[in-house]
Amino acid sequence: MNVDAPLLSVIVPTHNVRVWVTETLRSILSQDVEGMEVIVVDDHSEDGTVEVLERIADADRRVIVVRADERGGGSARNEGVRRARGRYLVFADGDDIVPEGAYRSLVTSLKESGSEIAVGDYLKFSPDSTWRPTASMPAFGEPVRGVGLTDIPTLIFSRPCWNKAFDRGFWEQQGIRFPDVPRSNDIVPMVTAYVKAKRIDVVEDVVYLYRDRPGGTSMTSRTSSSVSFLSYMRQERICAELVASVGSPELMSRYSSLIHDRDGFFHVQKFLASWTAPQDDDDEVVHELSELLALVSPAASWIDVRKRLTMRLVASGQILAARAVAQGVDGGEWRAEEGLTRLRAVLAFLEQLGASGDMELDEGEIIAAVSRTLATVKIVDEDVEAAWIRLAVAAEGRFGVRIRDQLPELHGRDIVAAARHRRDFSGSITPLFGRDPLRIHSRGANRDGAPVLWSARVVVEPRVLTWRDTEEGAMAEALFPVGALPQGELLRPAFRFADGTLVTAHADSQVPEYRAWDNVLYEQAGSLIGLQRRAHWILRAPRRLALTALATVRRLVS
Repeated sequence: MNVDAPLLSVIVPTHNVRVWVTETLRSILSQDVEGMEVIVVDDHSEDGTVEVLERIADADRRVIVVRADERGGGSARNEGVRRARGRYLVFADGDDIVPEGAYRSLVTSLKESGSEIAVGDYLKFSPDSTWRPTASMPAFGEPVRGVGLTDIPTLIFSRPCWNKAFDRGFWEQQGIRFPDVPRSNDIVPMVTAYVKAKRIDVVEDVVYLYRDRPGGTSMTSRTSSSVSFLSYMRQERICAELVASVGSPELMSRYSSLIHDRDGFFHVQKFLASWTAPQDDDDEVVHELSELLALVSPAASWIDVRKRLTMRLVASGQILAARAVAQGVDGGEWRAEEGLTRLRAVLAFLEQLGASGDMELDEGEIIAAVSRTLATVKIVDEDVEAAWIRLAVAAEGRFGVRIRDQLPELHGRDIVAAARHRRDFSGSITPLFGRDPLRIHSRGANRDGAPVLWSARVVVEPRVLTWRDTEEGAMAEALFPVGALPQGELLRPAFRFADGTLVTAHADSQVPEYRAWDNVLYEQAGSLIGLQRRAHWILRAPRRLALTALATVRRLVS
C-alpha cells in the first residue's frame, strides 16, 4: 500500500465551462477531507477554461490539470480514473457545486461501513428555481448502510455519477468505464455499479448541487434529437439487461416505471417534440424502443395512460400519432390546425388498432387517452375549433356512450356549443380546499360559466355561489357541502353555461394533501382533477383499525 496515496480522488471533466469552473473547484477544494487530489481532465475547451484551471492548479497543489487526448466526456472521466491514486473516487462536473461537508459525509460512511458505494441526496437549480429530484424516490427517505440494490429498488431511479463515492478497488475490479456517447454516458456505469455492489450506503446529506444550464451550450443540446435519442436508447438497453440479470421482480417493476413514467418517457417525449416529418433513422428509433420495451415488465396501470400509449405508438412506428398524444401529457398548448390534424391521425390509428387487438392497452385505456387528449386541447381560433369538433364527433361515433361519460363536452351532446364556449371562455379553477363545505374559486373573462361538479350521472350545483369583478375578470366562489355530494361518485369540476352546455374546468394549482380522516378523496392528473365522497371517518375507523392490527400480526409472524 502506498502510504503517500490520497484518501479521495475527485475526477472533474471540463469542456467550455470557464464561466462556472472557478466556483466549482472552490467548492471542491473547501471540502474538509484530509488527503484529497482533484484531477481535472479538460476535453478540448476553446473558451479559456484551461487557462483558468492552470491558474487554480498553480495556487493549489491538490489540483492536477490534464489535457485529454481523446474527445468526449466519457473518455475524460476514464482518463481521470486511470490517473487516480485515492482509496475512494468521486465525480463532479465543471459547472456544478459541491456543498460543504459533502465528501466528508460520503467518505466517512464508506470507511465505517466497508461498502462499495455511498450515495447522497442532491438538488437541481436554475436561475429562478431549486428543486429536489429525489423527493419521489423512497430510497432517499432515510439513511441506510450495507444494503443491496434489491433492498432499496427505487435507487435505480438515480443514475448520475456525481452524487456518489466509490471504493476505487471495487470500481477497477468490476472494470467499470464510461462510454463515449452523445447522450447518457453515466447510466450504464452507474447501473453496473449498483448491480455488482454487495453493500451500498445512502447518506441523508445533500452532497451535490446540479446546475440546470439554460440555452444550447450543454452536450445534450449540441446533438441532434435522433442522434441523442438513439444514444440514450442503446445505453438503456444495456441497463435493462443488467437489471434483468438480478432476477428481482420488484426491481424490474421499479425499472419498468423508470422507462414508462420517468427517464424513458422523457427522452421519447423530447424526441417527439422536435420530430416534424419522417426521417431516415425513424426505423432505427422504432426498433430500439421496441427492443427495450420487450426487455422490461409491462407498464403499471397507475402510469398515465397517455404515457403508456405514447411508448406503444412509437414502438409500433406511429410516430406522428405518438407526437400528438405526448404533447397533451404536460398540458402543452395546441396553436394551429396542424396539432389537431395529428389528433385525427391518432384517432384513426386507434380505431384500427383497437379492432385488431395489436396493442397492450385495452379499449377502455384507449378511450381514456383520447378523452384526456380532447380535454387538454386549447381552442385558440375558428380553424382549431372546427378541427376539434370534427375530432370530437369522430370520437363519439367510434366509442359512443363510453367516451361521452368521460367528457362533459360530449355528454351534453351539443358538441358545437361546447367548442364555442371552450374558445370564448378563458376560465380556470383553484382546486377544492377546506374540509366542509368544499370550495372552488374560479376565474374567467366573464360570468357566463358557473362552476359545478360533474359526472356522467349527476351535476352538482354549488349550495352558495358568489361573484365579484376583478382586473382578471369575474371571480366566483362556489360552496359544496360534503353531505350534498353523492357517495362513491367520481366528480370533476366543470363550467356550466346558460344553454346547459358543460365544458371541462382546468385547475391552476394542486389539490389538498391526503389525510386519512378526510371524507373526500382527490385525484389529479396535470390540470385535470376529480373528487369522490366516501363514508364518514367514524364509520371507516373500525375497518381501518382491523386492517392495521392484521398487518401488525403478519409482521410479527414473519
